[in-house]
Amino acid sequence: MRTHLGDVRIFDQSAVVEVRSKVLSLTAAFGFGSAMSTRMATILSDLVRQLLKNSEPGSMFVDLEDMQGQLILGLRFLTSETIQISPALHDVFDDVRQLANGDAVREISLRKMIRNMPGSLTPEFLDFQRDRISLKSRAALLEELREKNQQLERYNAHLEDLVRERTNELELTNQRMQRDLDAGAEYVARLIPEPITGQISIDWRYVPSEELGGDAMGYHWIDPDHMAIYLLDVTGHGIDSALLAVSIINVVRGASLPGADFRNPSEVLKRLNQSFTMDMHGNKLYTMWYGVFHRPSRTLTWGGGGHPDALLYVKDSREPIRLASQGPLMGMIEWPHFETDSIVIESPSSMFLYSDGVFEIHKEDGNEWTFEEFVDFMNQPVPKGDTKMDDLYRYVRELCGCEHLGDDFSILELRFNLRDEHFDGVHGAGAAI
Repeated sequence: MRTHLGDVRIFDQSAVVEVRSKVLSLTAAFGFGSAMSTRMATILSDLVRQLLKNSEPGSMFVDLEDMQGQLILGLRFLTSETIQISPALHDVFDDVRQLANGDAVREISLRKMIRNMPGSLTPEFLDFQRDRISLKSRAALLEELREKNQQLERYNAHLEDLVRERTNELELTNQRMQRDLDAGAEYVARLIPEPITGQISIDWRYVPSEELGGDAMGYHWIDPDHMAIYLLDVTGHGIDSALLAVSIINVVRGASLPGADFRNPSEVLKRLNQSFTMDMHGNKLYTMWYGVFHRPSRTLTWGGGGHPDALLYVKDSREPIRLASQGPLMGMIEWPHFETDSIVIESPSSMFLYSDGVFEIHKEDGNEWTFEEFVDFMNQPVPKGDTKMDDLYRYVRELCGCEHLGDDFSILELRFNLRDEHFDGVHGAGAAI
């Protein structure tokens, strides 16, 4: 039995981001691990880029099959031309086929078995996944906008006075909205803590996008021996995303999660996932990385949900240790246990914690900057008299050929210069941005 969940039209570069986003959330919902979800999303993004080279790239269809009790996730790509199948597709999917459906249509069929499915396939669950995939893409919305503009032009000759009046009203509305967004951005910016120096030094860079975003971060001492470091990114832009981010970060900073030991990242993430669910907050999801540094043992323990890997550079190393978050996107589904990892921090070391706005860059040539390219850049030496964060911000603006990025640029840098004896850490307040 096959259940159709939805489809995505592929006709411009926005489909690359859309397919990646929807595959990540879908695979997480069906219980795939973070590493496998990321790999599938990356490989399918590459496939979409390959399809976009065709004159008629086509569409992606998402199905769920029940083969005698075995659940299978099916992805079908319909296109007008045959393409070269990447070996990476065979590595990830259980069944890969390219079929001909008539003279003008080609089908690429990808199937992946679903194991350890969390929860049950209730009609409500399937409807939720179907609604997620069927949301209109940015490209479809732009197409609708173009059609509306054409209609407006056809009527413009007869309705010039009305159009002028409506335009003025829209301009005033946009000005009011922009003032509100600017005021909101100024409010959250005032919550950013001052950088701290000492045996633990923390600095950051936060550059908001043209719209108010949903990034938030902070750091504070839980007690004399434990420092919390955290960063989250709420989906979307606008006042609602920013307010949700500030609400979550204030709960963390105020240690106001009943029953949670804030020295235990697994407990904090579990309680936050239960407290800030998408059904209670306008279908907003969020990614989060939460770590606790225990200074007597110099041990960093961390966990997260759906968030990019933090990068830890130890002395004389040009390759980072990736501190991955292994949980699903936060607020989406019940998750009984968030896994954590620990590492003893060598001295000196530096760590970078960031949101996806620092590396998901739409390049000026129409391609996407990959995460591996981002890591390669972070591995390079810092220009003399500069910081890595400023060097990165300058470089990504050159990549996109723009002055303002499409998402918030949020990055936190920690430097550990620990003496042998029990050190006096510098206490800093947490913050939301």
